[in-house]
Amino acid sequence: MINFVPISQDNTQQVFRFAHISDPHLSSLKDVPWRELLNKRILGYLSWRLSRRHIHRRDILKALIEDLDSRQAQHLLISGDLTHIGTPIECQQVKNWLNELGPASDISVIPGNHDAYIKTDKSQTTDLWASYMDGDAESKAAKMVFPSLRQRGPVAIIGVSSAVPTAPFFATGRIGNKQLELLAQILKQTREQGLFRIIAIHHGPLVDSNKFRKRLIDSERFRSVINAHGAELILHGHGHYPVSDILITADAEIPVIGVASASLLSSSKIKRAGYNVYDVNASSSDWKLQMQSFGYDQGTDKFLTREEKEFVLPRLQNSDISGQTL
Repeated sequence: MINFVPISQDNTQQVFRFAHISDPHLSSLKDVPWRELLNKRILGYLSWRLSRRHIHRRDILKALIEDLDSRQAQHLLISGDLTHIGTPIECQQVKNWLNELGPASDISVIPGNHDAYIKTDKSQTTDLWASYMDGDAESKAAKMVFPSLRQRGPVAIIGVSSAVPTAPFFATGRIGNKQLELLAQILKQTREQGLFRIIAIHHGPLVDSNKFRKRLIDSERFRSVINAHGAELILHGHGHYPVSDILITADAEIPVIGVASASLLSSSKIKRAGYNVYDVNASSSDWKLQMQSFGYDQGTDKFLTREEKEFVLPRLQNSDISGQTL
């Protein structure tokens, strides 16, 4: 279990620290019944059998969590692909792992495309993680889990789901009109509250984030929502490699940061397992965001500092937003 540092209840703390991991693919398909594979899942099963079970390593994920535990984070964000093909057995394995990792109040989860591999009864799959995906009770939209909203200290963690079933050989994502409409409302509300708004999504939202068959289909509309209502940070996974971009809007330059898989053993040093830790610090006029990126070193079996960055972001007031509409 991760020993999370308690969050100040009186808003006197100066820095909020959280960690981001993605794409752990922690589940095993060893005991999955064959009847579960009589569809697109057979392709994912063969990929796991021939390759993924060897390169997505539970021992590396375990080492990552042990290293993360030493960073004194107050919250953990997991941006999807916790399974390989989203079967009920896998989703139960993920639920058990999450319960061992820490309480749902300290861990925020969104699903990835592998978790929504085919259309299925969600009560048997990703709904098993509902307590880790739900927003705060007072922020829930009727009968919709996403977009989720959790306020932790000075931060608003906004979960957006791009996980939808796709045709064979495709791993595209889609947010959908209803979710985008609610996202616009949440961004407006949390801006008025003066919060640092973090959007967590599985698929990278920029044009060049993913190949055509892995793209976010409605990324242009997502970006129009951000341009209209602002955000301070956008985090994603999906690509299995670390990337740092900027989304330029009418009012700000928003960091868009993708993280490596949390369990991947690769011949490429940059693609090996990694995670990021962020410190959010507020002043009267701006936000200071510090990022530390850690990567797996195969020689020492440890996670070493890969990169450090600092961003200074404006604290937008209502009058600072461009006024564009969705």
